[in-house]
Amino acid sequence: MYTTSYQYLGAIVLKYKGSIRNKKAEEYVFISQIVFLLLVGILFVRVRHNTSFLFNSLYINIILLLIPAVAVIIIKILQKKMSLGDQKRADTVFNLFYLALTLYFLNYESESFFKILLLMPIVICSLQYGARSGYFWAFLSSTGLFFLEMINKPVRVDEDVIVIGVLWLFAWLLGNMTEAEKEIREELQYQAALDGLTGIYNHRSFYDFLDKYLDNAKFENDSLALIMIDVDFFKYYNDTYGHRKGDEVLRLLAQIIDKVARNKGLSARYGGDEFAVILPKCSGKDGLEVGEMVRQEVEKLKFEGADILPHGKITISVGVATFPENANTKEKLVQKADEALYKAKYTSTNSVELYYSVFEEIKNSLQDKEKELLSSMRTLLMVVNAKDRYTYGHCERVMHYAVQIGRTMSLWEWEIQNLTVGALLHDIGKIEVSREVLNKPGKLTEEEWFAIRQHPVWGADMIRPISSLSDAVDIVQYHHENFDGTGYPYRIKGEEIPLGARILRVADSFDAMTSNRPYKRIFTFQEALEEIQAHSGTCYDPEVVEAFTEYLVGTGILSNTA
Repeated sequence: MYTTSYQYLGAIVLKYKGSIRNKKAEEYVFISQIVFLLLVGILFVRVRHNTSFLFNSLYINIILLLIPAVAVIIIKILQKKMSLGDQKRADTVFNLFYLALTLYFLNYESESFFKILLLMPIVICSLQYGARSGYFWAFLSSTGLFFLEMINKPVRVDEDVIVIGVLWLFAWLLGNMTEAEKEIREELQYQAALDGLTGIYNHRSFYDFLDKYLDNAKFENDSLALIMIDVDFFKYYNDTYGHRKGDEVLRLLAQIIDKVARNKGLSARYGGDEFAVILPKCSGKDGLEVGEMVRQEVEKLKFEGADILPHGKITISVGVATFPENANTKEKLVQKADEALYKAKYTSTNSVELYYSVFEEIKNSLQDKEKELLSSMRTLLMVVNAKDRYTYGHCERVMHYAVQIGRTMSLWEWEIQNLTVGALLHDIGKIEVSREVLNKPGKLTEEEWFAIRQHPVWGADMIRPISSLSDAVDIVQYHHENFDGTGYPYRIKGEEIPLGARILRVADSFDAMTSNRPYKRIFTFQEALEEIQAHSGTCYDPEVVEAFTEYLVGTGILSNTA
């Protein structure tokens, strides 16, 4: 289906049109053709003057001189609409006509000066197509001149030998200069396409290829998968062992990624410790398979200092998105793959995730006006995630825990749907809280605590206008209420708190404890569950705590805790 990635690059490097060098060469060729044709015009006027019994006026001669120049301009305009193959054929026809015309006129003109006009096809083709093409036209020009002199019974053969020698010299010199320049240019372009550290394609080449393959996929109505890869805890390793060791690890990772992806697509260093893989003609399933193969191969990598990493080895997080299922432009495709990557990274690390958006699923059941509101809220939620760097992916993880608790408690599907929406949007009210407060490492002031306590109310007010999400409003509004009435913002208790909000309270707290926060130490899953169990009946609904424990133990995430 696809060959090595080097051939992909070759297809782009050797692309004729659009190259700055080729455009310049076309300008030089165009000027050369006009000059040579004007010289042919002079030869034509001279021959006509010598063979005509009529007096040739100055005006007629000027017109005769201009005819060749006008002809070449028209030809060039037509050539701009041709492909490379068509241009070669057009050049061949033009050069044959020029050569025949020049030899015909030379038959009537004995001055050796005009023989230099035979250089035109050689110069033009050597500059455009290299030495081989130059030799071909040098041979035709030399042969034509030889037969012309045989017909006219040459007197001075030495002049013809010199002219023929000059023809071949120009073909050799210009042709080889052109080929040498082309080789150097291609090598420079090839080197410019590679990342200097890892030897795979760089950021710029990645976008060039993505453009090319997306255009092909659109034209052929085909699919394309994009994989984004991020190295887990690489900054920690880099800070501990230094950039030199870190660079060695990146080189090894690049080799692994390129080896796995080479037969199906191409790999690139996207930037820093992030890599990308483009898989033409591949589905999301294919992307997951390739991503999983890369993840497994990376896990086997042995290098100095791996034992200091959390898993005792290097791991990666992988996100996959596809065209046209997830996105129809390169910008959106990269964005979706990034979202899948960060879901993998901030949910568990060392995992592969295919892009999936609950928002898009929810939008299918909304009216047009409500879809616009939901899209606005999604944007606001992304802003919240950007403001609070310690809880990126928090809403997705809370949604996962909440849905699992709901299923364990055998809730109806419509209740699960409300939980999903409530969990995704529960922190949207934090858009009103400043970045400094959200990331403050020390104790909050009373004014700052008021802003934090109000975010459930602000969030509920924001989603209330969407009638289809009305059942999720109370979940968002009461998700910080405690079972014993000590929570906020309304201090209600027990079953006064909606069940969805009680479930969200447990899921939210568990993720908060197990996420890195500026004002609290991170808990292990076991410690977090023990903390929640210790506050069962006070902060949390005992029935919900029991269901959550059952889920964690039942899936093997944790052992039972008394």
